[in-house]
Amino acid sequence: MVKWEMDGLTDDKATDLAAELQESEKTKAKLIERSKFQYRENKRFKKTIEKLVLEKNDLKRELNRVIQENQKLKKRMKSIQEKLDKMQQLDKENKELKEELAGEREKLKEIATLKAEKNQLLAKCEESKKQISYIMEMILAERYELISRLKGLIRDIPVDYKEIEKKMKLNNKVKHRTGKNSQVALFVDVQNMFYSAKNLYNGRLDYEKFLEITVGDRTLVQATAYIVQTPDIDQTKFISLLRSIGYVVRTMDLKTGTGGFAKGNWDVGMTIDILNMIDKIDTLILATGDGDFVPIVKLFQKRGIRVEIVSFAYNTAIDLKEIADRFYPITEELLIQDPSNSYSKNLPERS
Repeated sequence: MVKWEMDGLTDDKATDLAAELQESEKTKAKLIERSKFQYRENKRFKKTIEKLVLEKNDLKRELNRVIQENQKLKKRMKSIQEKLDKMQQLDKENKELKEELAGEREKLKEIATLKAEKNQLLAKCEESKKQISYIMEMILAERYELISRLKGLIRDIPVDYKEIEKKMKLNNKVKHRTGKNSQVALFVDVQNMFYSAKNLYNGRLDYEKFLEITVGDRTLVQATAYIVQTPDIDQTKFISLLRSIGYVVRTMDLKTGTGGFAKGNWDVGMTIDILNMIDKIDTLILATGDGDFVPIVKLFQKRGIRVEIVSFAYNTAIDLKEIADRFYPITEELLIQDPSNSYSKNLPERS
């Protein structure tokens, strides 16, 4: 107390000053504590801010990803919508196709019905063919019987039959237009000749003698023989024989039709070849009995070309005989008696 007095301080002032100083120390301590707390808070807030910034960046990236996904979804939705539209279009087309298919099925039913009717008609045709074949066989049998009876009656007639037959053969010889300048073309329907000779005389045509007699002293432009070949019959030798004689040989393969019937027909081919000769000849010789050639005969006659038909009288169409400039019936003198007919056995029948 003495000391304070010496410094000019009283005890009361010193007490107050000490109290103030103590209070100041407390305040200072509080401020320091608050500053520390504020520092810690600032540091924590800074970390929070940094964390929020990081979260913000993450959210931004996530947002960008979501935006990209959204764009992808939009594209996908657009693609799905296009597919849906396409599916609707396909459904519409499918419905139309079903309607068309139903119509086609109806047509198929109609076709099946027509096929069934066709098969029935074919069956009836086959039956008719069999009946016709049977009738023809009966007619041929009766014909052969009549021929046999006629020959028997002729033998009973007291006449020199051999002399009469000899004269008939001489009268049946082909008489031609004379002159080497006459241009002649000969067309031979081999199938027609073969079956006629076989059925009527049980023989075969002597093609070398036939060519010599029919052409005579006239100039031969071309002699053509038409043959239908079958896979099971070898006609090589016969064809070679015809060519060696002087024929131009034309062949076609046998065609098998519905029901297994074999057919061979040279009518169209012969017609084309004959027409190609119209400006090259003045005499046309046809060795056939087929009446289908009547229009060709008329055409050539209109062009001033002579037409001669050489065939078997019994198997030649009447209108073909009548329209020809001359008809020469083939008799036994142009045939070779050969029951086997080995060179052209089983030739296909003309259709």
